[in-house]
Amino acid sequence: MAGFEAARLQWEEAFARVPDEALHYLKPGDDYALGGLQVHVNWVLAHYLRVFRGMVAIGFGELRAQDPPLAQDARSGIDAAGRRRTRAEMARLHAEVKTALEGLHEADWTRKAPVVYAPGQEPYPTSAEDIVGWLTDHYREHVEQCAELIDEWRAAKAAG
Repeated sequence: MAGFEAARLQWEEAFARVPDEALHYLKPGDDYALGGLQVHVNWVLAHYLRVFRGMVAIGFGELRAQDPPLAQDARSGIDAAGRRRTRAEMARLHAEVKTALEGLHEADWTRKAPVVYAPGQEPYPTSAEDIVGWLTDHYREHVEQCAELIDEWRAAKAAG
């Protein structure tokens, strides 16, 4: 769990470095605007929180994950007010994930549940240990991406 906490802090620091005027920057070919990365990070936290709670609720039987669509502002970006709102939402979601995982009995930490993540897919064996690892890696993936996109935004702005 320490790695999960550290990765969240790294993401918060990386996203705090995004200038407000860059929040709507969408690199050609990308799915998410620079500011939309925070929307995406929140969606992934909510997704895996639902998966985890579902696994536990049905006693680690087969689960079919169902998620709402990703908000449009993941593609278009957010403004400064959206940044504050989505960061607060991330803090809440992160705390909920942490509390839920910490409440799991130690013997169930590596217990796998067959989770169907998308219609037509085979169940994928998933444990709490997997989920915290995926979320940790997800934060870190976007830390690097965020820094690269800030540099690309600056270059595009200078070429302008």
